Amino acid sequence: MLESLLEITDAEAAVDRTGKMEAKNQAMDFIHEVGWLLHGSQLKSRLGHLDPNSEPFSLRRFKWLMEFSMDHEWCAVVKKLLNVLLDGVVGSGEHPSLNLALTEMGLLHRAVRKNCRPLVELLLRFIPEKGSSRLGLENEMAAGGIHESFLFRPDALGPSGLTPLHIAAGKDDSEDILDALTDDPGKVGIGAWKSARDSTGSTPEDYARLRGHYSYIHLVQKKINKRHSEHVVVDVPGPLSDCSTNRKQNNESTSSFEIGQLELRSMKRHCKLCDQKLAYGYGTASRSLAYRPAMLSMVAIAAVCVCVALLFKSCPEVLYVFRPFRWELLDYGTS
Repeated sequence: MLESLLEITDAEAAVDRTGKMEAKNQAMDFIHEVGWLLHGSQLKSRLGHLDPNSEPFSLRRFKWLMEFSMDHEWCAVVKKLLNVLLDGVVGSGEHPSLNLALTEMGLLHRAVRKNCRPLVELLLRFIPEKGSSRLGLENEMAAGGIHESFLFRPDALGPSGLTPLHIAAGKDDSEDILDALTDDPGKVGIGAWKSARDSTGSTPEDYARLRGHYSYIHLVQKKINKRHSEHVVVDVPGPLSDCSTNRKQNNESTSSFEIGQLELRSMKRHCKLCDQKLAYGYGTASRSLAYRPAMLSMVAIAAVCVCVALLFKSCPEVLYVFRPFRWELLDYGTS
């Protein structure tokens, strides 16, 4: 990570004038600032509001730490910094709330511009370890009274009304980023692909079509079609007792399939299970053998065995046949 930069000597930096010394100084500043931030977080966790010298960490310094971490694509560091921010260690600066300060940073927009999918997925699925009550209230107000666990959304507005979807749709080689944005836990990205508009009224799909990124359009459209096909609702008639008592009413009802938001023609179909129960009754004694597969199979096997035995059995050999009995043929006497 930073070891190679910290090991640069002044002599090496003087020989190689490519900014290595500046990179080393930035690495040292990052370590110092992170140390102060973690120190303040530890004091807050131990003393809370009892510390008389507690001052919130500067938001400007925190933004520099976050930008430095995102430039180096350190997902674990970014997650830790976000948790520290939401723990109340960092001040909101000139912003009235931490939520607005976090929105002003545009972290998801920055991750999309860097074309870093791990950072994008981290932000989309980020949930604070210690939920801040103040931030939760702000989320409810921002969402119209609906509490949202995820802080970063693919349809978050940035400068000129651009969302992360707009940025990804307009960049080359951003298919992986677009795939991650349309696979967010809240399923917001798929809906915003055709509905989110910038200041000019263009949607992310318009951006992709304008720049010839038709593979992006096919990718999202495939997800939209798959999402619609997954939502299948089957309307089944009421309990079987209702089928027997209200058969006329059930004949007027239809079995419909609702696939997503597509409306199919209603088709007059009866529930086969209801028709079967009505025809053969509900009791076990009234069930026919035709609806007992095991018994039917055994009878069929027995019939086949009997037929085979009759075909292969030879004619019987008659050894002795008695003549018909008649009284006049009986002998008489002692013999």
